[in-house]
Amino acid sequence: MKKENFFKRHRIALTVIALIIGYILYQWQPRVDKSPKDKNFYDMEYTVQTWTLENALTLQWTTQFADSQKLTFMTQWKVTAVNVKVWDYVKKGQVLAKISTDDLDNNVAQAQLDIDTQRANLQDLLEAKNIELEYIQEKANYDALLLQKETINQDQELAMQELQQKIKDAQKTYNDTLADYQELLSWSNSANADLALSSTIRKRNQTLETAVLELKTIINDVNSVLDNYDKKLIITDKYKYEVAKNDYIWADNLSLKVQSEKWYNQINKDLSNLREKYNTLNSKSVSDLTSEEVLDAYSALKVLWNNLINRWETNYNMFKASITSSSYNLSDIENDAKTFGTDLQSLWVKYVQLYTTKVSTLADLDDDTSLEDTKLKLDKAKTNLDKLNLQVDVLKAQQEKDKATLEDNIDTAIRNLNKIAWWESLKETQITQAQNRLKQLQRNMRNIMDKYDDYELTANFDGVITEMDIQVWDSINPASTNTNPKYIYVESNNILEMTFDVEQIDIIQLKVWMDAEVYLDAYPNEIYYWKISEINTIPNTSSMTTTYTMTVIFEKNDPNQTILAGMWGSAKIILNKIEDVLIIPSQAITTISGQNMVMLKKWEQWVEQPVEIWDSDESNTEIVSWLKSGDIIKSMFYSIEWMEKMWLSTETTSLEFWDNEAMERTIRENRANAMQNMGNMWWWNRWWWGFPWGGR
Repeated sequence: MKKENFFKRHRIALTVIALIIGYILYQWQPRVDKSPKDKNFYDMEYTVQTWTLENALTLQWTTQFADSQKLTFMTQWKVTAVNVKVWDYVKKGQVLAKISTDDLDNNVAQAQLDIDTQRANLQDLLEAKNIELEYIQEKANYDALLLQKETINQDQELAMQELQQKIKDAQKTYNDTLADYQELLSWSNSANADLALSSTIRKRNQTLETAVLELKTIINDVNSVLDNYDKKLIITDKYKYEVAKNDYIWADNLSLKVQSEKWYNQINKDLSNLREKYNTLNSKSVSDLTSEEVLDAYSALKVLWNNLINRWETNYNMFKASITSSSYNLSDIENDAKTFGTDLQSLWVKYVQLYTTKVSTLADLDDDTSLEDTKLKLDKAKTNLDKLNLQVDVLKAQQEKDKATLEDNIDTAIRNLNKIAWWESLKETQITQAQNRLKQLQRNMRNIMDKYDDYELTANFDGVITEMDIQVWDSINPASTNTNPKYIYVESNNILEMTFDVEQIDIIQLKVWMDAEVYLDAYPNEIYYWKISEINTIPNTSSMTTTYTMTVIFEKNDPNQTILAGMWGSAKIILNKIEDVLIIPSQAITTISGQNMVMLKKWEQWVEQPVEIWDSDESNTEIVSWLKSGDIIKSMFYSIEWMEKMWLSTETTSLEFWDNEAMERTIRENRANAMQNMGNMWWWNRWWWGFPWGGR
C-alpha cells in the first residue's frame, strides 16, 4: 500500500526521470536515420566523386539575328532594276536593285570635261616652267664658256710647249743619227772594222756582249750550287766514290728529300736549256747578235729563277729535318740549311734584279748597224722633224680659230639667256593655283563617283532575302512623308546573338571573349558554345537600378536548324572552373551548432558525419576533409506538391538526378530559393522524429 502511495505521490517526478533517462540513452546510441516518410520529401543516395566545380553566371533573354538589315534608297529617282526575289540567297557585295543614274552620268561627264580642260591649262604652265630648266642649263653653259675664255690662253700655251718639246727631241734624234751616219761614212773605207762603227753601234755591241757574259756568270753560279748539292746528298754518281753518303740528312722527313731531289733535277734541266742558249749566243760575233736573241736567253733565265724561288724553302726544311750525329752536328745542319736554303733566296733576288735591268736595256737597243740602216734612220728623223715644224703653224692657226669660236659661243649664250629671261615674270603662284584647281576638280569627281553607291542597294553580308517591297519603275522619294518606303530586307540566319542586361556586381567579372554556353528552349538538347562578343560599359539606369549590356554571338550547330528572332533562351558564362575536386550536392549539407554535417552511410546505417567545405557553385560544394571518393551520402529533394506550397512552378521542377544538365539548368535557381525559405526543415523533421514520440 505504501509502495502504491509512493508511486502515486511521485508519478510526475518519476515520469520526468524516465524521460531524461530515455533521452540520455537516445543520445548515447548511434544516430540511425529515421527520417519521416513524409510525402513532402524524396531522398536519394549519392556517391561522392571527383568532378569539376564551375562558378557561372546564367542570364536569360531572346535571340536576334546578328546580321539583319533593311535596305532602302536614299536618292530620289526611278527603279531600273531589281535583281532578287524573296528567299533568294545573296552574297556580300551583290547588287540587289538599282535606280536610274542619268543625272549622275551627266554630272560625271561634265566633271571629266572640267578636269581635262584644267589639266591642259596646267600642262601649258608646266611646259613654260621647263624654260626655267633650260635657262639654268644655258646659264651653266655660259659660265663654262667664260671659264674656258679665261684658261684658253694657258691651255694653248701648254699645247705649244708640248709641241716644241717634241720638236726638240726630234732635232736631237736627227742630230745623233746624222753624227752616226757621218762617222760611218768617214770610216767606211778603213781596214779596221771597229773603226768602221759609229759610237752608237759600239755602245750597242758592248751592251749585248756584257749581257752574254753575265749569262755565263749566272750559269757558273748555279752550276756550282747544284754541284755542291750533289756532293752533299750524292744524288748522281759524280761523287759516289769520293764522299761518304750522310744518312742523317732529312732523316725525320723523307718526303722533303724526295721533293728536294725533284727540285735538283728541274733546276739541272733549266740550267741545261740556259747553257744551250748561251752557247748559241757565244758562237756568234757581237755584230751578228740581235737584242731579240739575247732577250730570249734571258727568258730562259726567268724560268730558272722562278723554279729556284719555289724550291729554296723545301731545301731549308729538309736540312732542318736532319738528325745530329758525331760527324754531322747542329752547326753543320744550320750551315747547310743556309747554303742550300736562304742563300738561294738571295741568289733569286739577284737574278730578278738582273733580269729586270737587262730586259729594259735590251728593249731600247737599235739593231740597225749598217751604213744603209743609219741613212734610212736619218731620213726618217728628218721627215719627223719637218712634220713637227709644220705642226707649229697648224697649231697656231687652230688656236686662233678656237678663240674665235669661243667668242661666238659666248655671244650665242648671251642671246639665249636674254631670250628666256621673261621667265622671271611668270610667278610660281600661277602653277600652284592651277594645281590646286585640278585637285579640287578631281576631288569633286571622286565625290560624284561615290554617289553611285547611293543608286544601288548592295548586300552587306551573306544572307537571305526575307521580305521586299520594291519593283522596277517604282518612284523613290526619300523626302516624302510616306512611312512605308520601298525596301529589301536581308537576314543572315546562321549567326545569331543574345543581348543581356547585367547587374553591376556581375559585369565586373565579365570580359570580351570569355566562354559562353547558349541554351535555347526550342532545342533543349543542344548547347551552342561561343564567346562574349561585346560588353557595353555605358550604364542603363532605371528605377534606381543600374545595368550594363552584354552581347553573346553564336552560330547554329546545324545550318538546317530553324532558329528565329525572338526565341527564348539563356546563356551561361563560366566565371571560373576548378577541376578534379571532391564534390557533393549542396543540398546534402546542413549546419548544426556551427558544424557542417552530411548523412553518411556506414554499415548499412545512416549516421551524421561532420565535413569541411571549401568552394561551391550553384549546385555543388567542394569537400576537403572527412569524406572520400566512393562514400555514399544522402541528398534530399522536395515533392512537386510541397514545392507548389513554397510558391515554385511545377513546370520548372524535376526529380532527375542532381548532375543531369537539363535538371541543373531548370531547377537550380528555384531550389536555392526554396532552401532559403525552408531553412533546415528536413533536419528539423529528422531531429523531431528521432524522439521516442516521433517513432523511436
